[in-house]
Amino acid sequence: MAIAIGGTERSSAAPVEPADASGPTPDPAPAGAAVSNEDRALDALVECVLRWGMAKTTVDDVARAAGISRATLYRLFPGGKAAMVQAGTRRMVTQLADAVAADLDGAVDLGDALTRAIVSARRFLSDDEVLQLLLERDPASVQAQLALGGFDQVLDAAAGAMGPALAPFAGSPDRGAAASVWAARLLVSYLTDPTADDLGDPEVAGGLVRDFLLPGFAPQGCGTASQSSQSSQSSNPSPHPPTEPAGTTPDQEVTP
Repeated sequence: MAIAIGGTERSSAAPVEPADASGPTPDPAPAGAAVSNEDRALDALVECVLRWGMAKTTVDDVARAAGISRATLYRLFPGGKAAMVQAGTRRMVTQLADAVAADLDGAVDLGDALTRAIVSARRFLSDDEVLQLLLERDPASVQAQLALGGFDQVLDAAAGAMGPALAPFAGSPDRGAAASVWAARLLVSYLTDPTADDLGDPEVAGGLVRDFLLPGFAPQGCGTASQSSQSSQSSNPSPHPPTEPAGTTPDQEVTP
């Protein structure tokens, strides 16, 4: 996971070991599987954050844990730790999108697909050890990271990764991307400002989708959500007559 985190206290007096000293080493790759230096570095970043906290983790720590040189790390991520954080965010969202796409099998419409996507994403994020540690110990740092451009990165990554999976239900790639962005906004809102509602509960997620997401995604060719609402109101008139603007009578035309 990739957002700044405070965490386990690390003694400032602890000596920095040389790069070739023994220390955390990445798990060996399965036989026949090649692990890129970038993935190795991002895996090491997660390992170091869980051990020291993001604020205490250094580029040297990540290089040592990944088993690569500091120079190689900077060639991969010229911006240093900040660039690794961004890359880790993109990777996490891509992994989340893969999990969500697998759970969309059998969805019957956009509402069902969005509900499944939100439930799947919420459960995926609940299992993200670094994110949950951060939200528990230093939620303010999450909000600060989001305010400093991290939110836009999450939304862009969501549109690119989850948009194609939602496109068949939304009617077009652009609408699929828009649906994924609004679902991501909902998830981030509930993660950073939690309530008693559990988005991992299909009934809760489905209610939010119906009330807040679907009204903006009326089927193409069927008018806007507000037009549909007006049509519904005309077929089911309110018992209360509409209020006329001040200074007019019912037979006066209101001009803009």
